[in-house]
This record gives sequence, C-alpha cells and structure tokens, in this order.
Amino acid sequence: MAEKPKYFRKLFTSFWLPALYDLWVWIGVLGHTKKLRENILKFIPQHPKVFIDLACGTGENSILLQRAYPASRVLALDLSERMLETARKKARKQQCAIEFSVQDATHTNYSAEIADCVTITFALHDLPRTQRKEVLKEAWKLLKPGGVFIVYDYHYPSNFFVRIPLFIQFFLVENKDAWEMLKENLELTLQEAGFRETKKAVYYKGLAQIVAGRK
Repeated sequence: MAEKPKYFRKLFTSFWLPALYDLWVWIGVLGHTKKLRENILKFIPQHPKVFIDLACGTGENSILLQRAYPASRVLALDLSERMLETARKKARKQQCAIEFSVQDATHTNYSAEIADCVTITFALHDLPRTQRKEVLKEAWKLLKPGGVFIVYDYHYPSNFFVRIPLFIQFFLVENKDAWEMLKENLELTLQEAGFRETKKAVYYKGLAQIVAGRK
C-alpha cells in the first residue's frame, strides 16, 4: 500500500491506540457503547447479503453485523494494521467469519455495486472534510442500487452538562476535524452526496447519531 495519508500518521500510528480506542468511545457516550451500536441494526435493509464496514477500527461493529446476520458476508477494512490485529483477535474469540483487510476508506479496491449495506461507525469525525466527502463517494460506489449507507458518529448535545464528557474526550484525543464535524448536518451532507430517503436518529441526550441514506 502507498504511504499513509498525513492525517492518519498523526492520529493512528501509536502502538497504544487499539488498547484505548474502545475506552475513548465508551467515555464519549457515557458507557452506552453496546446499546448504542445495537441501534444500527434498525437501519439495516432487508435480506442483506454483503456488508462493508469502512474504517472498522477494533471490529466492534463488524462483529455486531456478522452475529446479527450470520449468513451474510462482512468485509471490514481499516488503514491501521494495529487496529485490525485487535479486530481479528476479537472476531476469532467470538467465532465470527469476517474478511478484514488493510485499506483506505476513501478508495477501496472492491468492485462497484457489491454491497447491500455500507457502514462507518465513530470514524468519520476523524477525517478532514475532503476525505469525509471521498468516503461518501466511495460508499455510493460500493452500494448496489437501493443499498443503504449508515453513518454512526458523535452528535453535538444541546444540554450543556451532557457536553462535558464529550468535550473532555475531544480536547484530549481529537483534532480540529472532529470538532468541525460535531456541528455538521450529516443528514444534509448525505443528501448532497446523492443519497435519498435519508433518516436521522439521535441517542442518549444527543451524544450520538445515526444517519442513513439509500442509493
């Protein structure tokens, strides 16, 4: 693979990242990680045969999808070899047959229109605006007509006190791109990228959101 992009080298090359990644997400959503991730199942299209999980990190969402749809094929990718090593260990422990690979979510090597559902969870906020748009283009390319793209990420809470733990996390470990996306209208962003029948749901006092759209 070509040299990793600059934003990736700044954020995701530390050896300790996989050990702390799940903890960061847990803190950011006040410990509701498992229940929050399960909400994504409400947005899955009927009878999915192929999932692609972009920027899969330590594999939590990939494993969720494979366990919920054991007959489906789950392709999971990430730029971080360290994160994927952790993801593979988790998948083996839970006996989940997931196809992991080192790839860039902005430009994968998969063929066009192979997926019924493309997901990206708690990862889009880490990318600069240009790369975020490229991820949406790639998701569009990968989806079959009628397929669904699902984004699960942080949301800007309206309650000041609810913002505090999220702001602490963002101050400690996130960059300016994450702060920028926190106030972005993701549903509008998906619509501008061509997705239709968009839906948005906000969870746990506004700490997290799911936005989905159909190709």
